[in-house]
Amino acid sequence: MKYFTAQLWADINSPRSKAACKEWDRNVARYREHLKTVLPKMSARARWFFHEISLHDGTLTRMEVGDRIEDTEGKWERCNINRRKAGVRLSVLSADGDYVFRLEYKQVSRVEMSFPGKSLFPSGWDPNFGDWGYDEITEGSDGAFQHEVLFSSGATILIEFAKFTFNKSPAKPAPSGRKQKAR
Repeated sequence: MKYFTAQLWADINSPRSKAACKEWDRNVARYREHLKTVLPKMSARARWFFHEISLHDGTLTRMEVGDRIEDTEGKWERCNINRRKAGVRLSVLSADGDYVFRLEYKQVSRVEMSFPGKSLFPSGWDPNFGDWGYDEITEGSDGAFQHEVLFSSGATILIEFAKFTFNKSPAKPAPSGRKQKAR
């Protein structure tokens, strides 16, 4: 992460938050300028997503990585080993619990994950990703894009890709007798 670093996020929630907040504001402005150079190279739908959608405080519910994740209905065809293509799919529950966003990355050239991360906000909970904190879209190598996500646990995911799609669907209600996490 270049603009929204783990240290800066921790600092804006600390006693030195006044200085950190000023730095945060400068980084937000720098990141918005940066997006003006990256987003025009993406599809219109991807541009809209990375400019308009915030998954802040959302929950990563699923991460799939593999050579054949495009099938969503469980109808697998015999795999032609010469047609494998690495992909990544993230499912993220919105902060209000109303929607699930499915992010799909195709023509993936790199995936990095740091889990568990260095805890930013110790909470006493079992290790988990925690809330989706901040994410950045930047340019990677050879014309690819990089999407990097920082979670409140300090965990990170970095995906380098050429193509991106997403969809949004209503979240299923929690099973009866169980309450969803309040926000």
